[in-house]
Amino acid sequence: MLKLSRMAVYRRWTGGVDSKEGHHVKVMEAETEARARVLWDYLCLRRPLEKSDVVIGLGCHDLRVAERSAQLFLDGWAPYLLFTGYLGKQTTGRVWTRPEAEVFRDVALSMGVPEGKILLERAATNTGENIRFFYRTLRQHQIPVRKLILVQQPFMERRVKATFLQQWPGPLEDTRCVVTSPLIDLSSYPNPAVGTAQQLIGNMLGAVERIRDYPEKGFQVKQEIPPEALEAYHWLLQAGYNPQ
Repeated sequence: MLKLSRMAVYRRWTGGVDSKEGHHVKVMEAETEARARVLWDYLCLRRPLEKSDVVIGLGCHDLRVAERSAQLFLDGWAPYLLFTGYLGKQTTGRVWTRPEAEVFRDVALSMGVPEGKILLERAATNTGENIRFFYRTLRQHQIPVRKLILVQQPFMERRVKATFLQQWPGPLEDTRCVVTSPLIDLSSYPNPAVGTAQQLIGNMLGAVERIRDYPEKGFQVKQEIPPEALEAYHWLLQAGYNPQ
């Protein structure tokens, strides 16, 4: 495994915060980009959309998830829009004081989604609770759960699908789920609102670890991690990036 100085990699990676300048660096070191892109491509499922019963935006600190969810509703992919989330790891005490679902609803309203078409689930604090709690909300409102579109951050697509397959309370054979995300590439994902590219790499490393570890805890179904993704994971760890 190639050893690199932590700072040698960190300073050249897009979005890494320069401690002197305090801005987002926009030059990407080619090898780091290549390894990060391997993880990005593994974690993003990029499944085709299907007309569904409801679009469900899973809460997080990235308002682009709310925008993507609202746009899917406005484009006619489903007759209802549901947002799920209280405050989670990304938002508790740092970003918002209101439930993520309420913040996302405000984004959707500003885009023209009728308030009467929006449902809220305000209690979930993690992905498993998102799945279980929005199921309960849909059943309470007598909304069919035959076809669902779930929306999260791009690097969360694979984890969301694995969590759905493990924790969905209803019969899996009766429900089809497509996971999607904002249409953003790796290089354009980091920004001052969601964090640096260093943080993005940390989030992707953390996602890989949860895909590896969570099946034994009963949180997700087991998924194969291909050799190229594992190699990229270990390379980035060696380069000094920390899983989040």
